[in-house]
Formats: sequence, C-alpha cells, structure tokens
Amino acid sequence: MDHFVYIFAGVFETRESACAYTEEQWEREPGAEFSDEEYAAWEERNPTWLLRAELGVYLDSDFIETIWGEGRYEYLGTILTEPNAVKSISALTGTDDNTMVLIFDEALGDFAAKMPSTSKLRYCGKFACQL
Repeated sequence: MDHFVYIFAGVFETRESACAYTEEQWEREPGAEFSDEEYAAWEERNPTWLLRAELGVYLDSDFIETIWGEGRYEYLGTILTEPNAVKSISALTGTDDNTMVLIFDEALGDFAAKMPSTSKLRYCGKFACQL
C-alpha cells in the first residue's frame, strides 16, 4: 500500500509555539467540585486545535509531526520515496522557515481532503513516503 504525507512549512518563534498551533490543546480538566453541566461545557470546548480549524478537515493527531529547527530536510530524505522530493520542497520554502508539519494520509481517516495553505503554514504538496 502506498503512503503519502502532506507537507507544510512556516515560521514559529519556538517549538512550543509551533506545537500550540499544530497540536490539540486542552484546558485543565475540571475537578470533582465542578457540576455535570460545567464538565459538559468543558468537554464541548476541548480540545482546541488551530491547524485543524483552519484546514477544516478531520485529523487524527497520532499521524501528525511537527519538526522545528535544524535537520528538517535530512529527516524528510529518510521518509520520502520520490528522488527529487526534498529538493522540490526546499524550493517552495522560505529562507526564514524553521518549521515543517507533516500530515500523514492516515491522519485523514478515510475522508477526502483538500490541503490549502493556512494563516501560518504554506502547503508544499503531497509526497509518497515510507513509514
């Protein structure tokens, strides 16, 4: 079976700020002193996930990677199977980009999805990969 990864690039000040955008964020879980209604309200608003909200697609967080800092292209070279894929991606990224987000096709479940750029990430394309 072929596997694919959707690759995005962008600029974030820190790894933590990148992950705050690309990963699910949870408020602290209410304690026993909260009512059932308050707990239900907490469940309703959690998690928040800015990347998923902007993409407007189903995502499973187990199949998303955020790579910040050095070594991004070397890592891509170990998982991408197309000969010139890393070169193509590096041509699409900006000189200030320090973050790559990889959304593996498994993250989409069995749902079809179009992957646009977001307010913080530039879509670089869909590439064949090995897991």
